[in-house]
Amino acid sequence: MKTFVQLRRMLPLGLQSFTEIRQDDLIYVDKTRYLYQLAMTRQPQLLTRPRRFGKSTLVSAFEELFLHGVAPYDGHDSYFKGLEIEQLWPQVPENDGPFYVLHLDFSELLQNCKSVDVFNERLNKQIVTFAANSQLKLNDDKDAAFDALIDVVPNDSLVLLVDEYDKPLTHFLGTDNDAEQEAMVQVLRGFFNQVKVHSGKFHFTFITGTTRLVDTSMFTAGNSFADISQDPAFGTICGITREELQRYFPEHLRYTAAQLLHIPVEQVKTEQVEQLLDELAQWYDGYCFDILCETHVFSLWSILCFFRQRNAIFSTYWFNGGGLPELLRKSLLHRSWEERLSLLEGDNVLVDVDAFLSPSSFATMQDEVLLFQTGYLTLKAPYSDVDDYDSAIVLGVPNKEIKRAILRMYRVDFFPKIQGFIKAFIDRLCAAIKDQDATSLQQCFNELFHSIDYEHYP
Repeated sequence: MKTFVQLRRMLPLGLQSFTEIRQDDLIYVDKTRYLYQLAMTRQPQLLTRPRRFGKSTLVSAFEELFLHGVAPYDGHDSYFKGLEIEQLWPQVPENDGPFYVLHLDFSELLQNCKSVDVFNERLNKQIVTFAANSQLKLNDDKDAAFDALIDVVPNDSLVLLVDEYDKPLTHFLGTDNDAEQEAMVQVLRGFFNQVKVHSGKFHFTFITGTTRLVDTSMFTAGNSFADISQDPAFGTICGITREELQRYFPEHLRYTAAQLLHIPVEQVKTEQVEQLLDELAQWYDGYCFDILCETHVFSLWSILCFFRQRNAIFSTYWFNGGGLPELLRKSLLHRSWEERLSLLEGDNVLVDVDAFLSPSSFATMQDEVLLFQTGYLTLKAPYSDVDDYDSAIVLGVPNKEIKRAILRMYRVDFFPKIQGFIKAFIDRLCAAIKDQDATSLQQCFNELFHSIDYEHYP
């Protein structure tokens, strides 16, 4: 049996690069059957998922696949050795390439970015560098590098991978700079329109993001992008199923069960591991992206963070890792207290199917749809099965982690003056109750009531 340190070293926490994960022999949950299925179509594909659900690793795997295939190279084994796609890929001769694989991460281009001009300049520079490294001579100036690249590559040779495509549209939200926002929309619209107009140049196009937005014109009439985000065939392409959790983390599960039960690992029984899985499911499972609600997944990030802790602490790892952006905070607070409590008690909300499935901008997107796309709500039932609501989508809180995170956010909103002192306050309150100290108890309640934000909640 491995030690805790050895088990922790197997976790790919914080790594997004497929090749680094495989090269370092870290745990990789094999999703390569989806790579094969998607690569078989020439239609551009869009996949939206919440942050830290494995989108970037998926894109990285596509990059490695189209650059090197599944055969050994440079004196080492293929990074796909032993994975499902190893046997599938050689059966498709047209995927031998060679291909020009352009991998763009829009979130990286936006780091410390203060204007659309800076973003556009960085985007052009990266494409120019890519062309030079690929021995391609661009005929146009550096201000239209993507157009110039498309001009010089042969037909059916360009693989385009774009990660976090919608990040530029959220980057300037809340800045009250409508001109910058509109300028960014125009940049993205022009970029993706080139993919549509010159479709013959592209062998494969795969784009990821968090939200599905009409601003980019990717989904306008006559466009060719296919949104696979709620396709049942790809419901588990990101995240991790219970079966995968058992398959890839058996030693971690047994070690953690032993810690929780305070017994040696050798004494852990199968049913005790199942009990741990049930508790993990309550905290981190329940995310459903399948419109038929036939599949659901755990948050892989939360699972990795949980196993990283020596003492098996259940906590809000996914939420803690990204906080709550102002846009989402407003969406959650834009509810009456009755609606807030109803959501926390497990009640569902209904969303019109057209509002849910149709592309939208941030200005027109319903709060519930935004909360679904960002991971705070999830699908709870197939809309066709809802009595008397044939055109409704059923959404609800996915698990205990999100419920705890939302509850914490509501507490901050209602009691803003005691934040940072909440633990000390609870300790004093518990001590007053335990000691039956009426004076201290009264002081605690007075402190609590004085901390309420009466201006917003009269």
